[in-house]
Amino acid sequence: MSEFNIVVASEEHIKYVDEILETIAAAAKVRGTGIAKRNPEYVKQKMAEGKAVIALHGEEQEFAGFSYIETWDNKQYVTTSGLIVKDKFRGMGLSRLIKHMTFSLARRRWPEAKIFSLTSGAAVMKLNTQHGYKPVTFAQLTNDEAFWHGCEGCINFDVLQRTGRRYCICTGMLFDPKDDDCVAIAQKELDLDPKCKATMDQMFGKLPNDKAGKNIITKLKSIIKK
Repeated sequence: MSEFNIVVASEEHIKYVDEILETIAAAAKVRGTGIAKRNPEYVKQKMAEGKAVIALHGEEQEFAGFSYIETWDNKQYVTTSGLIVKDKFRGMGLSRLIKHMTFSLARRRWPEAKIFSLTSGAAVMKLNTQHGYKPVTFAQLTNDEAFWHGCEGCINFDVLQRTGRRYCICTGMLFDPKDDDCVAIAQKELDLDPKCKATMDQMFGKLPNDKAGKNIITKLKSIIKK
């Protein structure tokens, strides 16, 4: 996988936004299941804030994959969302490497936050499980209305409405940093990707433990725009 360059996106990657959104839309059409629509300006904002990961291929830096992170409930919850791999690069394990990066980025920036996912994709569920997520009820996810508002772009939004937001086509999954089992499973998975760890260490410095992450935001201000 050395031909792929997986990095935390920045403003220099905004030129890929149209292709990212086209790839997401095409995947939703093929799957025939719900994927909430993304606004171009929103994706650009995630890049500018250092809250996105992009995978590029070869010397020509061809777009290969993407995902982004967002915080909810005053940073008590984090999501890694919009994971997509360009069709020609699927089946190569790239989605797993992108997930390593977004998950690690979320853990480094907000070490005390719960990381959750709402997905109908079997592949994403498998990735989440490998990173220590556990299936949960929707009541255990964020109450932030801004998050649930994002579901309005999904074709299954009416199901969510009819059930009073108790359940939908998607499955809720949660990583709890206070759950030792979650942490141990996630660490075992991340140990398989030393390149990801090296990237995080370069951005944030080597951390002796999760509690040291409380100083990350201060350091991060000198690296990316808030």
